[in-house]
Amino acid sequence: MPFPYTFEFAFETASGGIDRDISTRIAFATAPFAATPTWADVSADVQSISIRRGRQHEMDRIEAGTATIVLENDAGEYWSKNAGGSHYPNILPVKKTSIRASWDGGVSYKNLFTGYIESMEPQWGGIGGKAPLMVVRCTDMQKNLARFLLNNAGYSAEPSGTRIGNVLDDISFPAGDRDINTGQSSLQATGALANKNGINHLFEVQDTERGILFMDGAGQMVFHDRSARLKAPLVTAQAVFGDDSEEDEYFDIDLALDDEFVYNDIRVTRAGGSEQTAADATSKTAYGHRSLSLTGLLMTTDAIAGDLANFLLARYKDAELRLKSITIVADRNSPNLYPKVLGHDLGTRITVRLNQASLDGDYHIEGIAHDWDKKSYVWRTKWQLSSADVEAYWLIGTAGYGEIGDTAFLGY
Repeated sequence: MPFPYTFEFAFETASGGIDRDISTRIAFATAPFAATPTWADVSADVQSISIRRGRQHEMDRIEAGTATIVLENDAGEYWSKNAGGSHYPNILPVKKTSIRASWDGGVSYKNLFTGYIESMEPQWGGIGGKAPLMVVRCTDMQKNLARFLLNNAGYSAEPSGTRIGNVLDDISFPAGDRDINTGQSSLQATGALANKNGINHLFEVQDTERGILFMDGAGQMVFHDRSARLKAPLVTAQAVFGDDSEEDEYFDIDLALDDEFVYNDIRVTRAGGSEQTAADATSKTAYGHRSLSLTGLLMTTDAIAGDLANFLLARYKDAELRLKSITIVADRNSPNLYPKVLGHDLGTRITVRLNQASLDGDYHIEGIAHDWDKKSYVWRTKWQLSSADVEAYWLIGTAGYGEIGDTAFLGY
């Protein structure tokens, strides 16, 4: 009787002759926010890496990105009290960290995570637990921004992108580390602010705009306004993943047909305004009464708040088969997959197909997870996804986004 199981292996020498390199650096010797860090390359000691950036679903806020780096500590280099260590006396929290990867042998690198040490925790592994390790836990700049309180005369009525820029100015975020869209929403003036959490105000701007605000892998603050996904480059799928031979392959796919994001009673209230509602009787009959309430938004009129309510109702009133995520093992087809798993960032649009489920659609990347360990040398990437339903929008005066007579709904 033949052995009934199959196992998948991936080796350090990637298929197709690709030369992968992972660079992990810590700026022990320089101040955390120095303009030009002095990097110490700790790549040789890295035993595993885990990176998490983005969000699970488009309705979520993007939380601070995290990275966990496990370092071999046989020589005691990462003990804070080891006066003979190469990095003494600079083994401290909040030191800047960088994780990059290359698929061309180090000729060019993609930044996957830039952040700051949150903690360093000793562990022991190996046989008998005698191999010293140091677990370095990091978060990106968003955590630091969450500790900043705004105390100023306030902000005037202005576009959402301008507001984000002004807040970043007030918290001394470097102008060269920003990629900020103009914004589609005009925001209310705030009046004087006292002890207003800076990141919370930025989230209020994001929630009003219905865009996304995140730290990219290089440590830049990026703001995509709500029109960004309707324009190049985010309007075009950058890769096709599927189960046909000519398509890029995924290792795993996570689907759900559930009621988690079904809403048929939408209530939106701007600061100082009246509640605006949108409801769908057919959806209530099919799924029961399911409410979604958004309050304290910063748009300037109730009419705009009503537009948002109608947009959210059209998008979430019906259950659909959701593609939650795909997982990719790049070593299975290194020349094709490594440039994609290392190069695609939050917001990138891809096509995903699964023939047996009649699944064939476009999706935007909402979350990114990278995992690698030295024992297996397998690089796994998981993308959390949301449906790219641009073809269903009707944008007045914009060719290609629904025409009169189409079954399209009005975009917000």
